[in-house]
Amino acid sequence: MAGKKVHKNAQPSPRRTELEEEGAAQLRRLGDKLNFQQKLLNLITKFFCSGT
Repeated sequence: MAGKKVHKNAQPSPRRTELEEEGAAQLRRLGDKLNFQQKLLNLITKFFCSGT
């Protein structure tokens, strides 16, 4: 009975790492954009909807 084959490439390939880093960078940019839009909306709301 043969044992299980051990994969020599246990670590992710450099290409996959580059793709993951690019994806993470795009998500950060998207998050920054949404955060800016929310802050702008909050500022506009503060001016036009003064609660009294």
